[in-house]
Amino acid sequence: MDAEHTFFEGTEKLLEIWFNSSDRKQASQHGQELDLRRISKDDWTELLTHAKCTILSEISSNDVTAFLLSESSMFVSSNRFILKTCGVTTLLNALQPLLKLAKEKCNFDIVESVFYSRRKFRQPHLQKGPHNSFDAEVTTLEETFENGAAYALGRLNGDTWYLYTMESNNGIEIPDQTLEISDLLFHFFDQNFCSDF
Repeated sequence: MDAEHTFFEGTEKLLEIWFNSSDRKQASQHGQELDLRRISKDDWTELLTHAKCTILSEISSNDVTAFLLSESSMFVSSNRFILKTCGVTTLLNALQPLLKLAKEKCNFDIVESVFYSRRKFRQPHLQKGPHNSFDAEVTTLEETFENGAAYALGRLNGDTWYLYTMESNNGIEIPDQTLEISDLLFHFFDQNFCSDF
């Protein structure tokens, strides 16, 4: 068998989006709840077809609904969406359908913050567009969001972590984005220190 059929890319792609509504009063008057958790499982299942993964199970608390996916996981809170996928999934192909779904079902017409990250792929040539290069991923994100910034951390000819972030300029404070670069950063710390983590 060739590498395409035997190799599995374990590197996870991570997308986090915080939503808001420009008119909370109007949404309330029309009976719309500003809560992503009100989106049906069927709608989430349809959305994930764009990312090339499926829901295996779900569990909910008062604050978040967590989905175990065929290719990792998804977390949904009232105004925050997190999707982590691995393999040859096409996470960013779900971006436009997600924005449409959030607007139609929850009246979320503002994206407060976006965070996308991934580690350098071991075999990027096996990825499907737009994930076959970080430049293509950034182009996809910039076609949708303004004021974004792209970064590469680490050695460009070695282990690299790619990041894209965007925050709106409306002055609303939101929680920090999830940054999962511990493997990369811990490489530079004393091993005795790292053993506690």
